[in-house]
Amino acid sequence: MTTNTTILDGIDPEIAADLAERADEVAQGASTSSALTAALALGSIPVAMAALSRDVYAQGTLPANIKGVLDFALALEIFENEFYKAVLGTSAVAALNTAFAPVRALAIAVPGAVNTLQQIQKHEAAHVATLLATGATNVFNLTASSFDFTGNRSATGGGPFAEATTNLAFLLQVAQGVEDTGVRAYKGQAANLMSNTAILEAALRIHSVEARHAARVRRMRRAAAGAPAEVRWSGTVRGGERAAAGGTTLGTLNPTAVGSAFDKMYGAGASSPSESNIMHAGVNVSALAGATFGAEAAQEAFDEPLDRADVVAIVQPFFIPTIS
Repeated sequence: MTTNTTILDGIDPEIAADLAERADEVAQGASTSSALTAALALGSIPVAMAALSRDVYAQGTLPANIKGVLDFALALEIFENEFYKAVLGTSAVAALNTAFAPVRALAIAVPGAVNTLQQIQKHEAAHVATLLATGATNVFNLTASSFDFTGNRSATGGGPFAEATTNLAFLLQVAQGVEDTGVRAYKGQAANLMSNTAILEAALRIHSVEARHAARVRRMRRAAAGAPAEVRWSGTVRGGERAAAGGTTLGTLNPTAVGSAFDKMYGAGASSPSESNIMHAGVNVSALAGATFGAEAAQEAFDEPLDRADVVAIVQPFFIPTIS
């Protein structure tokens, strides 16, 4: 049986009454928190509802599990935002702009590439604003200088993704992996937000945008000359571990380290399934529609969740400060 209950109807009546009262106060000129003001400026009802929820109960009173999810999600969004700013040459760290200058010149020569990267960066900046509006705190004190985008956790660089500064095809492969990690991370934390419908809705909207980023990056890769056949126009993920990154070329500077990094992004973690998983709720999904459905279609059908510890294992090499 299906129902047409809306997201707002699903909010606890007492919470909804508090939110309505607070919204009425704001409409009559009452002062608002900076978070609510930012949320309203974004023009998103779910984000504004999440910020109103925070405004009603005051900063710092969100349940610890929800606050922890928001804080960690903010760290990931700051990372993504600063990554694209460095690629586009708009980082506050001049050395990062310089490092990505070679690949930026290559992107300029590809119709639509720079515009697409600019739009993705704007989305990431909006996600940062959204999470701040819903109650997240920059608990790791991250700035533009908090990252090493080569994946070496060192201000001097030299990690497995160093080639992304000079090789456009490889840069897009890395961007795809970063976006897919974000998708898996949000899915892995959704259950911890179930008790606050408004914040859950705001987080799921970010999740859906991250998924569209991943699909768009794949389309950019597929449109390039010499694109690997494994990269699909649909933007879906097939297989697990490094195979899901699409293409057998995993960089030329340090392919072993690159492969290991992609294995973490798409493989099984200590508590997370691999993207090659075909079992869901104890059911072999590949067998549901008969033999013609197949394992590959089953792998494409689901983005597997990542728990927090497994996300940390993937992204810590990009963060100079220790995150947890």
